[in-house]
Amino acid sequence: MIRFHRKPAPTFEAPTSTLLCQARDCSGYNAVPCAYRDRRGRGCGGQFCPKHSQSVAGVTYCRRHAGTMRALGGGGQERFGLPDVDDRGPSLVNWIANDLDKAVSNLLTSVARADESVLFDREVSLAIGPDRRTRWERSWKLVESTGVVMKVTVHVDEESDPLVTVRVGNEMAAEGVPPWIERRRRGEHVAQSADEEERRAFYRFLEENITEAVHVLRVARPTWV
Repeated sequence: MIRFHRKPAPTFEAPTSTLLCQARDCSGYNAVPCAYRDRRGRGCGGQFCPKHSQSVAGVTYCRRHAGTMRALGGGGQERFGLPDVDDRGPSLVNWIANDLDKAVSNLLTSVARADESVLFDREVSLAIGPDRRTRWERSWKLVESTGVVMKVTVHVDEESDPLVTVRVGNEMAAEGVPPWIERRRRGEHVAQSADEEERRAFYRFLEENITEAVHVLRVARPTWV
């Protein structure tokens, strides 16, 4: 009688990384390379431990490029491909828009008429402005049955990153470089309390100017599309 013996299935162990995490003051030797690769085929070059990296759709990225992937809905732009490896525009727009969302949505709801409703973008998209410059943007829209009545847009031009611009209709309502980015560019560090106050001041500045522009547009051009 011939007996057949099943060969034992091989066992695999997850590879152990010996890469040093690049996060400041981290001494972990369990870093994983960031998987980001842009439309030009360039990789991130960063490597971070589990504590200092993030996963999007099961893929590990550095925090910056994880933010980019989340801003784009977990995928790339089919027409243009993923942003350049050093382009912070998508994640910055997404961050600012998320923090402004409640205030802008409430503002547009407060000025909406009975036949109007508020819509908002859930993802960042790449657009081409009137000046033919490409920019990353997210918008809120006040709409009626015939189309858009009013639009509030947060955008960052690819050529002027990290300058954040907010437009109401076709007019610029406010713009500025976020203070936390400006400090990083200068290599400055401040206490957490000072950082939080600067952030609150920056968002107050944006919200106040958006509010003023929306009310002016609503009164001056009530049927604007």
